[in-house]
Amino acid sequence: MLEYLRTYFIASNGEIAYSLYAALFLVNVVITFILTMLLMKLASKIGIVDKPSSRKVHNNSIPKLGGLAIFISLVVTFGLASVLHPQIKSDFISSQSIAIFVGMGIMLLLGIYDDIFKASWMWKFAFQIVAACIIVRHGILVSKITNPFSVPIQLGAWGGMVFTIAWVVGITNAINLSDGLDGLASGIVIIVCAVTFANSIHLMRTRPEQYQLFVFAAVTSVCVLGAALAFLKFNFYPAKIFLGDTGSLLLGFLIACTAIRSSQLNTTTVALVVPIIALGLPILDTVLAFLRRTSKRKNPFRADMEHIHHKIMESGLSHPETVLVLYGFCLVLGIAALVLALKTNQYSGVILFVLTAITLVGFKKFGMLDITRLWGIHDKKKKKENEPRK
Repeated sequence: MLEYLRTYFIASNGEIAYSLYAALFLVNVVITFILTMLLMKLASKIGIVDKPSSRKVHNNSIPKLGGLAIFISLVVTFGLASVLHPQIKSDFISSQSIAIFVGMGIMLLLGIYDDIFKASWMWKFAFQIVAACIIVRHGILVSKITNPFSVPIQLGAWGGMVFTIAWVVGITNAINLSDGLDGLASGIVIIVCAVTFANSIHLMRTRPEQYQLFVFAAVTSVCVLGAALAFLKFNFYPAKIFLGDTGSLLLGFLIACTAIRSSQLNTTTVALVVPIIALGLPILDTVLAFLRRTSKRKNPFRADMEHIHHKIMESGLSHPETVLVLYGFCLVLGIAALVLALKTNQYSGVILFVLTAITLVGFKKFGMLDITRLWGIHDKKKKKENEPRK
């Protein structure tokens, strides 16, 4: 039976058959669906729940640890994929892949601890740096940045290390911070993974000599896509369970590492640009949050109620409507990323420009580009207008 499956999932040229990607997707959907239902009951029973507070948008206690179901599902399917195809096995047992898996384990344990006991921002930041240093130690780093106007910018050894650590920590926290509304982080992960998978398959077909370089990205993205899609069934408004830091830190770290591994050659730097564009919304939110808090001399890692999703809800949209609007922004950015990656015709640049313009107009409509908020100018002006005249 096993030999038959191996033969079935190996294409005639020895590459990974598309049927294997479909199988991994479906297995993740089923496993995550079942485990999430079990975790909902278990988390509620032992009291691992997210309680309502002044900075939360939910009014009831919601079970956490949802990311644990996704992690277990990924472990099972990664193992299954390794058994069914030799190319996946050789890639997954490489030192770089093992380093990523170790980092994922660190993020999982950190997330579980934070969901149960609440870790300080300093410890969370420290462990994220440790996980990033592990992958850097095993050669997963960005050594150069594409310059569209000239030759690539060489970062050097130390510059590459600093950039890679900043990238991993930044993307990890971008996904973590986006987990502020029911289903928001899960939906963003789904869109980003769909874009990453499509881009990986495209690069496999157009650059067969570098086929093995994109195996990790293709397999992990399709597995996460299936797991996140199943989890969204329980996580969309009204949420029955949350990802928690267990899931958001884990998924953010994996997405960040996958992008770097796929962009380690000169000719594949687009693999790093694609997730940057697809993750445009959470990245923008993270940058604005950091600037906003530091400009007001506040702890940049302390939560507040001024994220993009909070501002959209203030405009009058309901909770699910806000999530759907943000899905739309992410989807537009994801399509723009794919257009940039595929470049199938002479109109690609025009399409990219139109999609970017639509996104910026939307950002402006909901006040996402209101820089005056960073220094409190907007709030001071509003307060002054509301003061009674003498």
